[in-house]
Amino acid sequence: MSTKPKNKKVDAVAGFAAGCATTLIVHPLDLIKVRLQIDNRKKFHFGRAVEIANELRSSNSPFKEIYRGLVPNLVGNTTSWASYFYWYETIKQELNIYYGAQGLGSIDYLASAMASGSITVLLTNPVWVIKTRMLSTSSTHDGAYKSMVDGFLTIHRHEGIRGFYRGFLPSLLGVGHGAIQLMVYEKLKTWYLNRQANGHVQLSTSQFITFSAFSKIVASLFMYPYQVVRSRLQRYDADNVYRSLSDVVKKTYQTEGYLGFYKGLIPNLLRVVPATCVTFVVYENTKKYLKYEI
Repeated sequence: MSTKPKNKKVDAVAGFAAGCATTLIVHPLDLIKVRLQIDNRKKFHFGRAVEIANELRSSNSPFKEIYRGLVPNLVGNTTSWASYFYWYETIKQELNIYYGAQGLGSIDYLASAMASGSITVLLTNPVWVIKTRMLSTSSTHDGAYKSMVDGFLTIHRHEGIRGFYRGFLPSLLGVGHGAIQLMVYEKLKTWYLNRQANGHVQLSTSQFITFSAFSKIVASLFMYPYQVVRSRLQRYDADNVYRSLSDVVKKTYQTEGYLGFYKGLIPNLLRVVPATCVTFVVYENTKKYLKYEI
């Protein structure tokens, strides 16, 4: 296997473009998912997503409410994917140099993804706190942030640094989500390429879509509960409702049962599967284009 160094800026730019395209397309579903995740007033039922959609549609400014929190979501997703792919490819490159012709295995892909995910969470958690709070309420809600800047200043003034890192632990635990997804995705690509003419073939857009969709479904089914816990820790009134991460888990189970940890799963899958396909198709093709141009 070649150990020729790659231009890592290409991966960062491709990740940025992928995050931007994905967020613009699926933001409304993201908003519904967040509101389902923080809803601890009633038990799991399938009609709640429709109720939220109807509430948004009947508001005074439907478009404005549907795209509330778009800026922090864009900032969060673009910087996250740029950082994630940059560090993921950087770590893989170093491992490839270390192993030489031996190549990388599943554990190497998993470790690379977990390390890059941990770095990314540390950098972007403050943005996700603001995004979660803006998506969880309408713009007319008492105390709702008027903008991303307003959210940043309000958190800094009233909660300090600690406020920006609410939900950090479950986010860190959630690094496993991306790690599982990248491991499955890489192994599917490797498996397919190895079946072709010694791997000398370019994957098509349909193959990127198939591999990314399957890997995302697998990761989501395993790791979704952490997203519910994280969203509840990041809500506006978290201090008044929960004492700690373990308290979130305990109260959610006692009040809502196991299904409480899967609130918002259906709109999440409707959001993340096509979103992941868009992300990886844009990422892979942008990377291919930039490498060709460079």
